[in-house]
Amino acid sequence: MSKYRIAIIGLGGMGGSHAAAVKSEENCELVAGADIDPGRAASWAERFGVNAIYDDYEKMLEKQRPDIVIIPTQAPMHHAPTIAAAKRGIHVFCEKPTALNLIEADGMVETCDKHDVKFAINHIKRASPYNRHALSLIENGEIGDVVLLQATDKGGRKAGNSLMEMGTHLYDWVRLFGGDVEWTHAHLVQTDGRESTVDDIKHTQEVHPRDRDAGIVLGERGHASFRFKNGIHADVQYLGQSQTNDNGYGIDIIGTEGRIAVRESVGTTMFIHRGQHKTPGDAWEPVRLPAEDIDEAGNYRNQGSIRLLLQRLMLRDLIEAIEEDRDPFASGRDGRDCLEMIHATWESHRQKARVYMPLTPREHPLERWRREEGNR
Repeated sequence: MSKYRIAIIGLGGMGGSHAAAVKSEENCELVAGADIDPGRAASWAERFGVNAIYDDYEKMLEKQRPDIVIIPTQAPMHHAPTIAAAKRGIHVFCEKPTALNLIEADGMVETCDKHDVKFAINHIKRASPYNRHALSLIENGEIGDVVLLQATDKGGRKAGNSLMEMGTHLYDWVRLFGGDVEWTHAHLVQTDGRESTVDDIKHTQEVHPRDRDAGIVLGERGHASFRFKNGIHADVQYLGQSQTNDNGYGIDIIGTEGRIAVRESVGTTMFIHRGQHKTPGDAWEPVRLPAEDIDEAGNYRNQGSIRLLLQRLMLRDLIEAIEEDRDPFASGRDGRDCLEMIHATWESHRQKARVYMPLTPREHPLERWRREEGNR
């Protein structure tokens, strides 16, 4: 069995989650970590038994030459480490959102392609056995032809922040069942119901001081529609509720002969309804999958255990992608296309019209709007 040497850049909360997944895989060796905070780095090193710790990720990549680097930093620090790793032939597993803008995301995908590097994004719902099961039900005709996807955010954030934080997951989720997007039509409002304007553009941490840095955002509530190239339609709602409800977060896959509901951001609850119409009195049939819900000892997994399972499945798929010379199932290309959907949401609102893919120009639409309105 080949042993994959893995290093991590960014040793905070997600740096710990990824490290735990690496340590759980027999064919993986956690060899190094990099972080600008010495105290955080020392704590992480002690927790995971890693001796090679750096305050400069380029030095770490140059000296350690790992097979894979995991990048669980915040969004402004995704582009440069990905480029640095790819140029050294090191495969990349990066947190979401892929980047701050499409210029960066395009550069990350192109550089990885140029250097034959596999590039994965941590959209962990791709790894869920429930999503695989839903795809198999669709393929077997259990709900007829898929015509509509309805997705709902979990709340707890304003729409703009959620677009970059959980919206990238939701958009990846609808792309899993819908494919490539043809056009977007979106509408963003403030909580008083008025149209969001250029003056409402804010930095993520100005909106939510404890949120991760994802650049500038817009909108407190939002509604986005997408048409996919295969004719499927999707509606995605960001209602800006003050309270988070993970059981309300998810996607409905609506077919001509039934529908499937998949809920929650880490663990999963799933339901199916068979029939052409779903009225308020019609019951859902619950679906349970031991592959995700039950551990090796026969016990029900808690959320922490499910997250670890999904992180391990993501890592395994990246390794299989390396060995089979294919894209990971949550690829950098997929992550870039999700970011394009996010930016298309803002651009459609700005234009008050449909916008077609691919988006041009590739710069951040909110930065361009500010510039065109006089650098507000």
